[in-house]
Amino acid sequence: MGKKYRIGRHEFDSREEWEKALKDTKQIKRIVDQMDLENPEDVLTIYNMIRDGEVTFSSELGAAFYYDISNRVADNTQSLLEESRTIHYEPAPVDEKKQQQSKMFKIIAIACVLLAFLCFGVYTYYEYSEREAIRRMDELQSQKDISQAVNWYFDKVRQKQGTDVDGTEVLQPQSGSTVTAPEVLAEYASLYATYPDLIGWLRVTDTQINLPVMQTTDNEYYLNKGIDGSEDKNGTLFLDYRANAHAPSTNLIVYGHNMRSGAMFGELKKYLDEGFLAEHQTIQFDTLYEKRSYEIIAVCLSEVGYQDEPGTKYYDFIEAQSEAELNAFLETIRKCAVYDKTQDVTLSDSLLTLSTCNSYVEDGRLFVVAKKIQ
Repeated sequence: MGKKYRIGRHEFDSREEWEKALKDTKQIKRIVDQMDLENPEDVLTIYNMIRDGEVTFSSELGAAFYYDISNRVADNTQSLLEESRTIHYEPAPVDEKKQQQSKMFKIIAIACVLLAFLCFGVYTYYEYSEREAIRRMDELQSQKDISQAVNWYFDKVRQKQGTDVDGTEVLQPQSGSTVTAPEVLAEYASLYATYPDLIGWLRVTDTQINLPVMQTTDNEYYLNKGIDGSEDKNGTLFLDYRANAHAPSTNLIVYGHNMRSGAMFGELKKYLDEGFLAEHQTIQFDTLYEKRSYEIIAVCLSEVGYQDEPGTKYYDFIEAQSEAELNAFLETIRKCAVYDKTQDVTLSDSLLTLSTCNSYVEDGRLFVVAKKIQ
């Protein structure tokens, strides 16, 4: 299926037409902000600028605006003539049919201009929302990086002095003592305190994927919500609710939207390029308690495959109870893989799957599978 390009509810046949309409809409808004369309002199100025080629349009929206300006110039000229006739001559008979047609065309032109403004407003709103989401992610990354740097320094101080940050002596666990629950890594402690759904952090070099990963009991929750629970069309990366990141489960599945801007998993499709894949084999996925590295073993294109359809679904493979279950999953991968290095996978391996939408078929999916190497 071909991609759809829209501004508001208006759909364009190609990206080129869509980009031309966006350009014309911005230009129309700039003109209207600077000129008064109720002032005959400003209207005539705009008309002359378009006629002389100082302002050009390349879409239907631009043509509609020019048509409206032409009508306004004609109406203003007609008004001047009628005033002159009132003073010197008897008024000319009115052609009611032509007058009605003129009003109708004028209304249509104004409606087109209003639609253009509305579309521009909708486009601006979504652009602003996306920028805000990216800004919030940048702030989170900065917060994580600062925490990492500060705690690295304090770790060095503790190692050198044998004391904790507050000056108390650091005690080593005694032989035979009870093992306590693992502590949250220092660089994620403040983020976890603020966002208790945080389960880890995912990073792919040379992409925008340097992002927090959340987990709840509902795989729908973070589809259209930011990390703070606010509405966000980008959504947030999240781990399948059935997976245990800390044990861990045989396969950890992280989902994210394929955003056109490249946000979330919008750049995961870079792995369809052999050159990029060859130079970016490693994925970093830290849990709250442990830093982990994974090496890519498969890149796959697949249809989503609904629950009532036969066959193994890649997104249902969480915990392998037997070699047969693992082999069924690997066979599913091999049937749809564009890159396949799964021959050495065993039941003892820990896997990571990154899953997103892909438009190569209706309800298509792109997913990348990696094996834990450390």
